[in-house]
Amino acid sequence: MVSSPFEGEMPVPLPEHEVGTAWAQREGILMARCRAKNAEGKPCRAPEGMVDSITRYCPAHRPGAIERLREAGKKGAKVSTRLRHKATGLSSDDLPPLRSPQDAEAWLERIGRAVATGELVNRDADAATRAVREWLRAHEAGTVTEQVDELRRKVAALGSEKLKALP
Repeated sequence: MVSSPFEGEMPVPLPEHEVGTAWAQREGILMARCRAKNAEGKPCRAPEGMVDSITRYCPAHRPGAIERLREAGKKGAKVSTRLRHKATGLSSDDLPPLRSPQDAEAWLERIGRAVATGELVNRDADAATRAVREWLRAHEAGTVTEQVDELRRKVAALGSEKLKALP
């Protein structure tokens, strides 16, 4: 709503597309707060940009909101259920044994394709990707340990050769 410098003057509602916009904030337009109360009797804490400038209710408190939210929940549940049933996941035959960084690269490529085609849901792909990332860390740590051990052997061998060369 546009604030008025005149006492008692009715606020002018903003067009719907301008409510909560940077333009409205820059112009110093006061945003409406939801006039509903929560279960504890405290004012609704919905962000000002979500509040309808005419009714002064947020989407959760507008008349008929409960029914609309229930319907949206049902639709969302249907979609997520459909996606879960469509996703078949990956079998062990889909992935090579994880023994090298090249295998890890092949895993990530296969996981990406599975997500893109709906074979794998995001949650499962995230878990598989984290597993590959941890495997790579462990592999790198093992490689570094092997390299350090090899360098220690070489230093010890060089040291013993120099001791033999001393008179």
